[in-house]
Amino acid sequence: MRRLVLVGAAVVATMGGCATTGPAPAAGPASPFNPTDVAWLQLVVPMTENALSAARLAPDHAASPAVRAAASSVAAPAEKLLVRLKAARDRAGLPAADVHSGHRMPGMITAADLVALRTGSGAEFDRRLVALLRAHAAQLVVLAKGEQTSGADAETQRLAGEVGADGSRQEQVLANTA
Repeated sequence: MRRLVLVGAAVVATMGGCATTGPAPAAGPASPFNPTDVAWLQLVVPMTENALSAARLAPDHAASPAVRAAASSVAAPAEKLLVRLKAARDRAGLPAADVHSGHRMPGMITAADLVALRTGSGAEFDRRLVALLRAHAAQLVVLAKGEQTSGADAETQRLAGEVGADGSRQEQVLANTA
């Protein structure tokens, strides 16, 4: 039990000290979702949405064909995972609203980051996009491990395993991108 509490605390700590997790799942007392499941879904869904928004800018803003290819490689699998993440969020009875909007957390591409990307181009865009996507991918891996260790819903834990594996794959793709 002590280990579960410590790992749960580590997941919360990786969220930058954000204490806002929103309402408990609507499924009632029989809900298979614990606070770690809820926090993970409420964080990973908007993280993935924002990373996709950033990656989708590459075709029109990136100077490097390698950056465009890496962004495409990140976006395609993430789009499929996002559908499943939203379904898990809905299954947990959580609202679609981003409870972390405006919070600055590791791996979160913010609205300000997206504005900067939309107004940028060329080598500076490439550098910024790759740095943001690398941080996002690394944090996906950390958060997925926390969910797998401390989450209660088996289906969400399995999904976290896939998200973590995709984060690791993204890290490898982006490591080879200048």
